[in-house]
Amino acid sequence: MTQARPEINHQPFLQYNRRGVRIRVEGKAYIRVGLFGRMECELRDISPGGARIVLPEGAAVPEEFVMMLPQFRRPRVCMKRWESGREMGVEFRAD
Repeated sequence: MTQARPEINHQPFLQYNRRGVRIRVEGKAYIRVGLFGRMECELRDISPGGARIVLPEGAAVPEEFVMMLPQFRRPRVCMKRWESGREMGVEFRAD
């Protein structure tokens, strides 16, 4: 007599395979441009280690930049990790 194997749900494993839990947000963040300028971008999700943002059309940012987020008291140094169209994934650099 053979027993049927229970269905395995791999989704929770894939979700926890990330470095941190991502929280979906809809808000604004600001990237420091030069000494006194700033560029507004859309914040899509955030985790303890990074964020996903959407840049304005035609905007370019360097590989490392400073971003101000309403969730943090101080600006965060960010490193670009991936880019797809206007969306970009950034990692918060540990200071």
